[in-house]
Amino acid sequence: MYLRGGMSVLSVALACAWPWSAAGQGLTDCGAPVSLTGKAGALSGRVFPDGTIALGAPLAVNPDGGSHSYTVGDHGFTYIANGLNRKTASGGWAACKTAECRADFLKAERQAFGPGTSEFCVFAMEVEPYSSDLKRVSCGDGRSVIGNGKGKLKFGAMAETATGERIQTYVSTTSLRHTIAGQPAYLDSESLPVLVTPRDHPDLLGRVALVRGAGLRDTYAVFGDTGPAFGEGSIALHQLLRYGAVSAQRPGPIAASRRCGPEEAVLPPFRSSPDVNGDVCRPGRQAQGATDIRGYAAIQDRIQFLILPVRFGGAASGLIPDTVNLETIAQRAAQAGYTPGQVAARLACIPRRP
Repeated sequence: MYLRGGMSVLSVALACAWPWSAAGQGLTDCGAPVSLTGKAGALSGRVFPDGTIALGAPLAVNPDGGSHSYTVGDHGFTYIANGLNRKTASGGWAACKTAECRADFLKAERQAFGPGTSEFCVFAMEVEPYSSDLKRVSCGDGRSVIGNGKGKLKFGAMAETATGERIQTYVSTTSLRHTIAGQPAYLDSESLPVLVTPRDHPDLLGRVALVRGAGLRDTYAVFGDTGPAFGEGSIALHQLLRYGAVSAQRPGPIAASRRCGPEEAVLPPFRSSPDVNGDVCRPGRQAQGATDIRGYAAIQDRIQFLILPVRFGGAASGLIPDTVNLETIAQRAAQAGYTPGQVAARLACIPRRP
């Protein structure tokens, strides 16, 4: 993000950094080793006396919290299976990774999650009781059951698709919420730079990090969601890193008859995900099926993260009393007191291999 006169928010934050907190920390000292859970195994980093953490990892996309993340019919920026688990024959819960599971969900959805439909344990969308005289049914760890008359997904706003149709969304959640005009709101993946912390490091929630990579724009982000591993960032974070600005994108579906037009020519982190495997657009070929727009184009190169010793208040309760935006994130980052040279010194300590 750039301010009038050409200065970036990052430059302003560093220029205004308080001189006391990072000084005298021994910037030639690379601190102590630290390990965080990564997608491909443990990630090795360095932790410094003031609590700053430096490490490197690729960056996948986490659309959760966005208004177009999940929709009726499974046409959102992420697959519905990424937000729930399916009940097994033994009564436990298993990841919804198969085509059969998706089909069962869509069948339950068509039947309004009523009695006799399959049950799912939801962790990335809001759940409502099946009827007003019932309560939500827990499946542990703050998650709730939908299906079989035990609960249903909460509708969000109606949205416009890439081809101008209307589609019903579901309310997508994040571990942290912030406050907008006095009301709690989830951290919107489509407008805010948000990072995911591993579930075994909830202490990172609310912390601010500098994200830097070769050929990318320096961007500050807030840890606002939890997941199985470090190395996921919001749609807005990916856009800020790649382009320096956030831009809106409308979801699918795009019918076969409308395929291969400008609506499908999306930029990363978005990509076209056809219903038919290999049904790509190329000259002289007619698409065979519909497609959806998914937020799945990761940054595969290892990029650098400097997790600063500053955070938004209220993170421990799950609700930040302030509004999180690019300006307030940069203000928190400035409180760390790092100069550009000190940032570079910390990042230079990142181990060359995970």
